[in-house]
Amino acid sequence: MSWDRLVRLRRLRELQAVGTVALFFLGPVLAVVTYLVMGPLDKGAASNVLRIVLLTDLVYVLIVAALVLTRVMQMVAARRRHSAGSRLHMRLTGVFTIMALIPTVTVAVFATLSVNMGLEAWFSDRVGRVVSNSVAAAQAYEEEHRRDLITDARALASIINATKRATVFMNDGDIRKVLSDGQRGIQRGLREAFVVDGTGEIRARGENSYLFDFERPSPAQVARARADGIIVIQDWVNNEFRALMPLVTFPDRYLYVSRNVDGEILNLLDETQETATFYRQRESERGRVLFEFGLVYLGFAVILILAAIWLGMWFAERLSRPVGRLASAAQRVGDGDLDVQVQEEEGDDEIAMMGRYFNQMTRQLKGQRNDLLTRSEQIERRRRLFDSVLGSVSSGVVGLDVEGRVSFVNRAAERLLNWQEDQQSVALSVAVPEFAELFERLRAHGGLVQEEIRVTRNGEQENLLVRMSERISEAGTPEGYVVAFDDVTDLVSAQRMAAWGDVARRIAHEIKNPLTPIKLSAERTRRKFSKLLAEEDAADLAQMTDVIVRQTDDLRRIVDEFSKFARMPEPERRQ
Repeated sequence: MSWDRLVRLRRLRELQAVGTVALFFLGPVLAVVTYLVMGPLDKGAASNVLRIVLLTDLVYVLIVAALVLTRVMQMVAARRRHSAGSRLHMRLTGVFTIMALIPTVTVAVFATLSVNMGLEAWFSDRVGRVVSNSVAAAQAYEEEHRRDLITDARALASIINATKRATVFMNDGDIRKVLSDGQRGIQRGLREAFVVDGTGEIRARGENSYLFDFERPSPAQVARARADGIIVIQDWVNNEFRALMPLVTFPDRYLYVSRNVDGEILNLLDETQETATFYRQRESERGRVLFEFGLVYLGFAVILILAAIWLGMWFAERLSRPVGRLASAAQRVGDGDLDVQVQEEEGDDEIAMMGRYFNQMTRQLKGQRNDLLTRSEQIERRRRLFDSVLGSVSSGVVGLDVEGRVSFVNRAAERLLNWQEDQQSVALSVAVPEFAELFERLRAHGGLVQEEIRVTRNGEQENLLVRMSERISEAGTPEGYVVAFDDVTDLVSAQRMAAWGDVARRIAHEIKNPLTPIKLSAERTRRKFSKLLAEEDAADLAQMTDVIVRQTDDLRRIVDEFSKFARMPEPERRQ
């Protein structure tokens, strides 16, 4: 791989790392922004800001989901190819995914329970009764003021109507006097009292009834009062209730009175009603709130889970990639390739140090293997020389380990002992029982032992001169034993023949020594006494001496042949 390509790969990985970290931190940022837009900032559904944020969330989810799906497909393909580190990558990704899911699911369960319990507490029967009672109390207060105002208005109207019936003619001035007297006679008191016509124009005023405080009734209110008999008008701005009712004894005349109400109580009544309305509205929207909360939390959870999974996959890849390279390189080292080197990661953590240590290990292993091969070649050359030397000698050599098992046999030993392949790695006492006694003596006393042993192989008896000794290492500990032996059968036979020859020579010498005197004595006796005897006796004497001489010559010939048998054969020179 060229240097430029390595640089490009490194830059690509750096960009991938930066993008991964950016995507991971962008997820929580989008979640927080979405929460702010939908919660505290309270942007409506038609808000462009909310639409942009939701669209950004959707694009983010799609991008991260596509990246995660692509990485998962790549991991599955690598797993099917049995790529180095693929199983570890899958396991780490699974672990990070589970680590992302467990807290999210746990928080989701507890959040759902908490929200549900909170809503149950908010919308419980007790709270509902309190709200209903508050509204009922507010309505009762308002109804009490309405009822009192209506009662006072009817009482004042009845006074005016009774006065009109008692007096045949009453003008607006008379009505004012009656209105003021009646207003003073009302126990609870009225703030203002007016008599108006059908257009809302003032015809008469009571005590403390000023024009600048007058709120002219509308034609609709006048028409409704004429139709209903009496109406109550709420004026929260001026903190008062007003009542409008027609005067039955006067044509086109209406009594228009007002009563002060505590402003704080009115505001409290309004707030109570608004709160009750809001409470009932939220209670009716309880299911929708739970659904929206679940939907928002699900969106947040999807964003965070995808971001966590993507970060976990990236981190798992950073962990498994060097490990996978190390596993592949270790497999090549196991196959004998010590030239392999892994790419060293940047940094000083354990992963980077592991790559550097692996490269250092392979270099050391390569050097040690080269040294080992060199030494093995030297040992092999020495072994071949040793085998050649041992194979060329006529003596049999057998190597034994410290337990007395056969570890080496040269060709001469195989020939002399008729050695079989199945006798390797067996005890010497089993392979050659005749050597057992001498070997036990060696193990008992150590040093060197020697003895002539007779063995029988293939029906033939052989005489072997056996020597056994210990093999001592440089440290002085026993390494095994060496058994060397020679076939001395011919030597023993030659020694026996030499002994017999010596005996024969001695016997021949002892026999030959008296033969010459006997022969000479016989010849001398014949020559000496032949002249003294008669012819017949001389002939007999000659005959007997001839027999003695002849037998003596025969004995000499026999002795010569015996001596010749006792002598070693003359060596023959071959070309």
